[in-house]
Amino acid sequence: MTFDAKPCFSDTYAQSRQKFLSAATPHGDIHSFLHPEKGPDGGDLYLDMAVIGDAEANAGLVLISGTHGPEGFCGAGCQIALLESGLIDEFSDLRVVLIHAHNPYGFAWLRRTDHENIDLNRNYYDFSKTFTPHPGYDILRPHIVPRELDMDRISAGMAEYEAEHGKVGLLAAMVTGQSHDADGLFYRGSAPTWSQKIVTENLPGLLEAQDEVSVIDFHTGLGPFGVPYIVHGYAPGTEAFKAFRRAYGDDVKSTEDPADIDENMPATPEGPIVLAFDKILPGKSSYAVVIEYGTYPPDRVFPVLMKDNWLHAYGDLDSVVGREIKAEIKEIFYPASDKWKDMIWDESVKAMRCSAKLVRDKVLGDV
Repeated sequence: MTFDAKPCFSDTYAQSRQKFLSAATPHGDIHSFLHPEKGPDGGDLYLDMAVIGDAEANAGLVLISGTHGPEGFCGAGCQIALLESGLIDEFSDLRVVLIHAHNPYGFAWLRRTDHENIDLNRNYYDFSKTFTPHPGYDILRPHIVPRELDMDRISAGMAEYEAEHGKVGLLAAMVTGQSHDADGLFYRGSAPTWSQKIVTENLPGLLEAQDEVSVIDFHTGLGPFGVPYIVHGYAPGTEAFKAFRRAYGDDVKSTEDPADIDENMPATPEGPIVLAFDKILPGKSSYAVVIEYGTYPPDRVFPVLMKDNWLHAYGDLDSVVGREIKAEIKEIFYPASDKWKDMIWDESVKAMRCSAKLVRDKVLGDV
């Protein structure tokens, strides 16, 4: 659709929330949950859920922004544009829930993780189970979580590991997640964090009547500039796998399909929200997908995560270096390019329509 979505994107969490509330209020109800911490400006932080549409609608559509802090600028911009453009009317037969700032702390502080350094997309884990981390993480740890920021040493350590295990092996060791290094990268925590509790405790009550629910979790930082990388966690042969293929065509990939495993998806992280909807919405059929919108190459993305982790563990946020790192992490996960924003909006419209089609077809039995 022809709509200039650029004004729907924001420069700060506070601005994004203001735009979101202004756009969503005329369409439905807002449920706001106050975070225990403050933003960098001293302001309050909230996880907001806008609920739009008939409570008795046959199917639901959930759109999530900000699971990984600064990636929230992208997802929130798409949520706001959905409302401001009038496209929301196209989904009037669905119960739509927009989760703005799944991780409000990370959104506001330009931090991938939350206030406890927990990677929220590793935290939807069954903590009654013992988690065994990838053995490569501890080998890499001295290089990727250093006390002194030395990018040459970081690069050398990663190159040494990659030479022995390959790029897929390197990325798998880093991104799978871990629960024993609270100051490290991709830390899942040892119990459900604040955001997980809010979603798990409140989302089911907003989708009581919907038996079929489609979910999009918006992310950035993986893949070519502005290009969507769409991935779910359903195995080949399952009904959900087939439903995604019918709705999205060949554009969608699966973490459970060996044919799709590559350097973009080297391993399945344990604990992402998109793999938790059977528990979040028990008794319902849910179809959850992650959309990663590309920004910059991995050799720029991963180093800035290490820099930011170092900054919060050992550095000074108010220093010149601290401000430089924050500016870099914002650009890496939320490019300033207007062209990128236009590309993101156009692709998000396609994705929202595909996810809506998926649950509509399931309700109608048109499969």
